[in-house]
Amino acid sequence: MTADTAAAAREQAIAAGHDLAFRRLIARLVPDGGRALLPTLSPAEVTPLVLSFEIESEKRSSVRYLGTLKFRFRRSDVREFLQKSGVGFAETRSKPVLLLPVYDFAGAKLLWDDPNPWFLAWNAVPPSDGLVPVRLPSGDLADVRDISAEQAAAGNTDQLALIAERYGASAVLVAEASVTADTGSGTRGLTVATRYFGGTSDGRTAVRSFSYVEGETDDVVIGRAAMQVALQIEEDWKQENLIQFNNQSSLIAEVALADLRQWVELRRKLQGIAFLQNWQLVAMSRRSASVRLTYYGDAEQLRIALAQRDLVLEQSTVDWVLRDSRQVREVAPGPVSPDSPAIVPADGAPVAPDAETSVPQPAEGRAEGIPAR
Repeated sequence: MTADTAAAAREQAIAAGHDLAFRRLIARLVPDGGRALLPTLSPAEVTPLVLSFEIESEKRSSVRYLGTLKFRFRRSDVREFLQKSGVGFAETRSKPVLLLPVYDFAGAKLLWDDPNPWFLAWNAVPPSDGLVPVRLPSGDLADVRDISAEQAAAGNTDQLALIAERYGASAVLVAEASVTADTGSGTRGLTVATRYFGGTSDGRTAVRSFSYVEGETDDVVIGRAAMQVALQIEEDWKQENLIQFNNQSSLIAEVALADLRQWVELRRKLQGIAFLQNWQLVAMSRRSASVRLTYYGDAEQLRIALAQRDLVLEQSTVDWVLRDSRQVREVAPGPVSPDSPAIVPADGAPVAPDAETSVPQPAEGRAEGIPAR
């Protein structure tokens, strides 16, 4: 940002940073179709929504200022603004997804081959700033050893699980692209088929077609397709995880506990889950606990949100069971015995996240004044 003085440039940059950070936050939470319905807020209206901001780095001259700013927003106030505006939004952040770009060329399937224009196109897609962190493999020898293009396209679950574990991904998205040509008309197109393996979207498939505009090369169309598929991944996740504030339900789940540490960890994971209006301890013994979960939307949405925190919600023949997905299922929790010492909240007050908890992954940005990452 440039102004008459460095102080003025800094002040303008910080004001511009508030606006840019808020717009990036809205793009992260609100599906594309709803963003046009939102009113444009003035800087004075954005400022109260900001919980805090910090300057990570800055450079200045006599008339110029360049800085990196990090913002945290007030969840309750942002929610109120979006609800009053009448738009749907999502807050649940997905666990990382590993994307494998398979390219069909001349009857062969390419993945780690050089060149693979489909892989190169994904390398050019900016890192995700949304709710779905998409990771791209490096293509090193370990990747080549773990899985081939044919195995990825065929959905070899063992090899897909192997590479997913190494990258710390909850799911693998195989995106297979192929250029097609109509022999009659001579027109060309690009077809992209995507399929999820593992995670809460396991088995979901989609096929998209991209037409060539006159004068476009393969690289241009492939690059455009990668950008649009990346955006669609975000849009699909947001649509599936819209918070339904007008639909509220509750359930009681049993949790098996080996020690106090597990209970502390469970409490930590429940904090800030978007679909939970609140959660409440009903009873506790040495080996188990009962918790009431009051949530928005349906149980499937709650299950997906909990899964992003490594929590599994299942319905047994008698009741609901909540467990850590990383625990070995040794003993299934059951109803609390009346003879077991129990702890019941005297006032029945819900244990809920702080009203000023920041929206997941605080908005960040860079530019002159507010650089974008």
